[in-house]
Amino acid sequence: MKKEKINLESDLANLSRARNFITRKAQEAGASETDVTKIEISCDEWSANIIEHALGEEEKCDFSIECSLDQGRFCVTFENPGERFNPIEQENVDLDDHYSESKERGLGIYIMKEMMDEIHYEYLPQGVNRLVLVKILSGSR
Repeated sequence: MKKEKINLESDLANLSRARNFITRKAQEAGASETDVTKIEISCDEWSANIIEHALGEEEKCDFSIECSLDQGRFCVTFENPGERFNPIEQENVDLDDHYSESKERGLGIYIMKEMMDEIHYEYLPQGVNRLVLVKILSGSR
């Protein structure tokens, strides 16, 4: 699979473009249907977080998504300008409390941590958040 990158404007209408790109690259990498689904759900969540919380639809800033494959590790790298936000540092959600309080939102990072094998974050000096979601493909374990 060839490494490939796209740039998208921060508009919720671009969620399907992001998903289609990531799905196509995961399939090219040989991901199983189950892995593709986990990758899609996790990446949809992070793309929506970037658009809704980091960039906002009003500003129409760009963010990028790059997909690569390295020794059975399918990597999706997101980069977006904005304030530092490290999802790895966020407190783990207690599902019982979450549901007993009838919360409708707030499970995205929990889902990403559950579905992906690795999550790496760094804040680049030029004010860019970089998040890498890694799925070790089933045939590579």
